[in-house]
Amino acid sequence: MLKTKTVRVLTLVMAGFCLVLLPMISGCSKHPSKEELTKLEEAKKAAQSAEKELQAKKTERGDLQKNLDSKQRLLNDTKADRDAVRDCVTATKANP
Repeated sequence: MLKTKTVRVLTLVMAGFCLVLLPMISGCSKHPSKEELTKLEEAKKAAQSAEKELQAKKTERGDLQKNLDSKQRLLNDTKADRDAVRDCVTATKANP
């Protein structure tokens, strides 16, 4: 019984010790380096550029969709006119 309790306490102490020392060993610092700041700025600029491009593409897509809709309406109107003329010609041929 004494050994089990001792092992449990030692395990907890070692786990706590590892948690305390891990940040110190890994080299974490409070402030980013100049290189990291430069990379961050480049990433921000790239993100802003991508967002602007995305907005431009969305606008372009909207314009193209409107154009497609108007062309589709024109096509449907033209088909209706064609069908009307075809019916008229068919009726004229049937009644000479």
